[in-house]
Amino acid sequence: MVRKVIDDRGLLHLVSSLVCTLTEDCITTINPEGVRMLAAPSIEDVLNLHFSELIAEDYRFLLEVGWGLLAEEDVVPLKMRRFTGEIFDAELRVRPLDVDNRRVFLEVRDISKYVRSAQALREREERLQNILHSVAEGIVTITEDGKIETSNSAAEKMFQAPPRGLIGRNISTLVRSAESTNESLSSPAAIFAAPGTVKESLGVRLDGSQFALEFVCNELKHGRQKSFTAILRDISERKENEERIRKLAHHDSLTGLPNRNLLHDRMAQALARVRRHGGRLAILFVDLDKFKPINDKFGHKVGDYVLMEVAKRLLDSVRNSDTVARLGGDEFAVILEEVARPSEAAKVAEKIVAYLALPIETMDKTCSIGASVGVALYPDDGADLDDVVKAADLAMYRVKNAGRNGYRMYSELSDPLNQIADA
Repeated sequence: MVRKVIDDRGLLHLVSSLVCTLTEDCITTINPEGVRMLAAPSIEDVLNLHFSELIAEDYRFLLEVGWGLLAEEDVVPLKMRRFTGEIFDAELRVRPLDVDNRRVFLEVRDISKYVRSAQALREREERLQNILHSVAEGIVTITEDGKIETSNSAAEKMFQAPPRGLIGRNISTLVRSAESTNESLSSPAAIFAAPGTVKESLGVRLDGSQFALEFVCNELKHGRQKSFTAILRDISERKENEERIRKLAHHDSLTGLPNRNLLHDRMAQALARVRRHGGRLAILFVDLDKFKPINDKFGHKVGDYVLMEVAKRLLDSVRNSDTVARLGGDEFAVILEEVARPSEAAKVAEKIVAYLALPIETMDKTCSIGASVGVALYPDDGADLDDVVKAADLAMYRVKNAGRNGYRMYSELSDPLNQIADA
């Protein structure tokens, strides 16, 4: 087998960079790859050319420091010009060939592709960052042990943190269980559980205030490392709207009191407690006297104020554990729980009648009303809620028929069962 011997000149053909020698800035030798890199027509067009002519004008000042100083640098970045006029990015290495640096050896690498790739990568990263910082949802990346590595502007704003103020914090200090407002979720693992599932919880701002939060976590894998990304959404406004809708469905829009639907639920709950623990509950039906003339004389605006004042006075007449509801128009109902004896319910009814008989001052008008109140108790006056409600309603009508502005216990009516049947 014959081995082919490659001399020094042949080695230059194998180098993928531009290599050349200079004598006082003139190119004396250059390899074929250098000719190709410069897009020169031939090697003769390059030889004896001043190397400085191949440097972009903005970078020629580098040569003024001298080859000796440039040789001390590992790599010198600069821009060069091809014979076609195209400017390209390059890296230059200088090696002196004599002590006075008259002759030097140069190696030039064309790095324009790398620069373009790096620039494209930076542009993609900038676009991604712009997208992340423009979305309304908070986005954070989290290590496996729960530490936040990155966060977008929306997340920082959501938790009232300064720029980069969330970095390094543990996600479990910012997210708490919706079931237990005083404790954080047990661990980052609890937050990361069921990836891809939307969960509701409480967010904790840096000042300690809380807000309704919805989040979803997904796992990210980088080789052996594992991390998570979380998308966070402040749902306080949605929750407030839901609560407002729920309240409208169960509360009177004028007075804010429970409406007829919620009253039935409260009565059923109160009945269940009485049956479980014993005792009594009382139902009071309150019908306002002389209310229609107020609307007719002063208008509905004054009438609405009177109704709101009536609601306030009714609430002031009972305990926090009791329920006051507006049935509609000028009709109200009261549930009294834990009534030991009928006389307790009678005292509350008497208090209501006296309180509602006091004048109501509004809009430079003095309004006087009264109330007819019917009282019935469970289990004294009925075996179930329907019977007790009918009994209280009947007792209230007996007050109206007797002249109004008073109260009547159903148990005081003569032959009450027959009267219920007749009603």
